[in-house]
Amino acid sequence: MKKTAIVAALLCVLLVVPAVAQTYKVAYIPQSIGQPNTNAWLEGMMRVFRKYPNVKVQSFDAQLKAELQVSYMDDVINQKYDAIVLQAMDAAALSASVKAAEAKGIPVITVNLATIQKHTASVQMADISAGYAVGKEMGKQLGGKGNVVIIQSPPGAILGVNREKGFRQAMAELYPNIKIVGAQSAEGWKKEIAITIMNGFLQANKELAGVFAVNDNMAEGAMIAAEAAGRLDQIKIWGANGQKSTLALIEQGKIAGTAYNNSFAQGSLIAEMVMENLQKKLGPSKAAETKVIQIPPFAATKETVGQIAAEDRW
Repeated sequence: MKKTAIVAALLCVLLVVPAVAQTYKVAYIPQSIGQPNTNAWLEGMMRVFRKYPNVKVQSFDAQLKAELQVSYMDDVINQKYDAIVLQAMDAAALSASVKAAEAKGIPVITVNLATIQKHTASVQMADISAGYAVGKEMGKQLGGKGNVVIIQSPPGAILGVNREKGFRQAMAELYPNIKIVGAQSAEGWKKEIAITIMNGFLQANKELAGVFAVNDNMAEGAMIAAEAAGRLDQIKIWGANGQKSTLALIEQGKIAGTAYNNSFAQGSLIAEMVMENLQKKLGPSKAAETKVIQIPPFAATKETVGQIAAEDRW
């Protein structure tokens, strides 16, 4: 009788002990740590992940090197992470790593810069639309005529290629009297390299009217060079992404505009997708194509930038 009572008591204790939640490990592998957009994506993700104490997020600094991203991908696959958020440095170079991760049951969600290899999902600014919006608005500012140049993304960055594609499309369709007289890529999307490229454009083009740098860092570099040459008031400089420092320069009249993207919201959406996948144990997508979610751009100019709330400036 006593033995039965003890067993019953133990069963009662077991029934009231709360279940221990499974711990999930999420890897975040951007091109580099510390950039405004990569910081904003992480903060956006953490706004969701902080609600789940059983989720551990580890960031990896690839230092703008595709080979480092490949190495980190190998590490997190071997360590059996539960999900990977990747900003691919090179669409082709990271494809084998993405394939390996998903083959091991680890879903991969890319942010802005995807891979050629099919994967679970990609959350992006609508890059072609962003470039088109820049071309349309710059053309208005130039009165439909003039010489313009493009500071391109590094080779292999599909997002930058598509932004340029949209820009060229807008110019061809809307402004036949605007001529694209030069285009050059800046390694690593860097401001310092954009300064050097812009100096070359300024020397070669005495009547340069517009510049599209396919990210804001490079637009700020172009601005620095144009200002140093005393030609800033003659040139409409545009970027893309919408980082806080660029928005401030637009308000000051030093940069003509940018294709703004709410990177906080983008990161939060990614985290929500990750949590749905993990909680429902969905694993990598079995769909034939990567699920692509595109965030529409907003053309921020001196006239419209005030519409972007302080809490949405990253």
